[in-house]
Amino acid sequence: MNNTILSERDSRLIEQTILKYGRIVTSENLLEVFSKEYSDQAAFNRISKLVETGWLRRVKRGLYLVNESISSRFQNGNSLLLISNALNQNSYVSLSYALNYYQLFDQYSKIIVGITTTKSKKYNFDGYLFKFTRVKESMYFGYSAKIEDGKQIKIADAEKALIDYLYLDKSFTSASLVFEKMKEHKENLDFVKLQDYAQKTDITTRRKVGLLLDQLNVDTQKLYQGLGENKGFSRFTQESKVFNAKWRIYYDHRIIG
Repeated sequence: MNNTILSERDSRLIEQTILKYGRIVTSENLLEVFSKEYSDQAAFNRISKLVETGWLRRVKRGLYLVNESISSRFQNGNSLLLISNALNQNSYVSLSYALNYYQLFDQYSKIIVGITTTKSKKYNFDGYLFKFTRVKESMYFGYSAKIEDGKQIKIADAEKALIDYLYLDKSFTSASLVFEKMKEHKENLDFVKLQDYAQKTDITTRRKVGLLLDQLNVDTQKLYQGLGENKGFSRFTQESKVFNAKWRIYYDHRIIG
């Protein structure tokens, strides 16, 4: 059985690593700290040993989670956000974990979605799936930089997270969730910002937002005028059969029921 007790030296170096870089670190971060008291090869060997004994957990090659104790768990919302941003620095967290961040959603999923303009990719770590969804450059907006654990994370504004749901997920479940959150948190959401964000998206997403906001008696005149003279039509979901003439969209009556 591997010895999991830290030496005084390694304990001090792990503490220094956390203080300087936080709990999500790169190989370069670790070597920079450990090389202060070990030769380069010895530092590399010590880091490998700490991975074996569980003090360092490999997220992917070159990226690690530092454990503060051998039994500690990283599983909290902010750590998941940090890992997501570290896995793909050209991304922002959206959908359910963004809504969780703003306390608009109280259920935690095992899937953390990052929006990116680079390649779509998936990573598995400790039972969680980190999923990066590629969008075109024009959809990469509506996020803010926050500081967590001394590091910057990029996360969708609540209004953009709702837009991303409507843009990326065509399911009835997603549509219902968005309307539910709009209705429940009407006082906390900025519907002017929501419509401004919608204006930057495709016509189907704009129609979806307009239809939902009308049900909440929100002024959608500007959004409606932005549609111009387009006479086509859209579908909220594949099963949508009820037609709304104003927004020219077929929808499922259960979404706003």
